[in-house]
Amino acid sequence: MLNISVHENLKVSDGGVRVSAEAGEFILLHKLFKSDKTNNIIKSQFLRLSYPSRWYYDVLRSLDYFRNSKFNYDERMSDAVDIVLKKRGKNKRWNLQSNHKGQTHFEMEKVGAPSRWNTLRALRVLKYFEVIF
Repeated sequence: MLNISVHENLKVSDGGVRVSAEAGEFILLHKLFKSDKTNNIIKSQFLRLSYPSRWYYDVLRSLDYFRNSKFNYDERMSDAVDIVLKKRGKNKRWNLQSNHKGQTHFEMEKVGAPSRWNTLRALRVLKYFEVIF
């Protein structure tokens, strides 16, 4: 399992800039979800958009990590961006495709239904990387 949550919270004083750049390069080397050796999808679950993602990885979470870390757009993100764009519904929203078990106070959204959270994250990422859709 590829886990980026540790890198999301590193501080500059912890050497976080260097580590964040190295982590980003590692993820980009894998085009966010592919083997760097075969170019095959590492795990199909990486393509299913979930929220909250907890400690699980998906392409939207990865793109949001790059946005939040102020990375510039890199051509190696293009396959992941295309996947996010293709997942946009006719209603112009993104569905919740997966949820992860764990204790919650309430169920926020139903799997298969339009997701306010995934829509927010997708729009935020696409705007940041200036993707026209």
